[in-house]
Amino acid sequence: MDIFEVRPFADASITYGKGETAFEHIRQNWEHSDIPEYPFTSRAEWSLVEWLGTSGISNGQIDSLLKMKWMQDNPPSFKSAKEMWKQIDDHIEAGPAWHVKEVILPEAPNEPQILYYRDIVECLKYLEQNPAFDGFMNYEPVLWSSDEELS
Repeated sequence: MDIFEVRPFADASITYGKGETAFEHIRQNWEHSDIPEYPFTSRAEWSLVEWLGTSGISNGQIDSLLKMKWMQDNPPSFKSAKEMWKQIDDHIEAGPAWHVKEVILPEAPNEPQILYYRDIVECLKYLEQNPAFDGFMNYEPVLWSSDEELS
């Protein structure tokens, strides 16, 4: 069994504070709108959705929760995890845009290649908004060494 040692390089990077997650972005938008909980029906439903979306429980567990008697008596505006995520997805920014560029290689000037790519900075910003990564991102390099490398 390998044992790993992790050595941080504390002075290798600088952070400039914490960005906002997609949920925080939506919350800021609804705090300044006429319907503050939109796309949900109330602040109570919003807090339920925020918890469901950030708690780490599975879609199956969310669906089981929504089938419970109490939830049936007090139904939210969505009937399944899939519907909840769709409501969220419909109201947050989509991922970074795809760009397309035609590339002519010197070795094959008559065979143009199509390069599809995304802006790496936009991708990083988008990933940082994902609540699944909140508290799990490292902003400084670390060295992982196995016990064999340490010997």
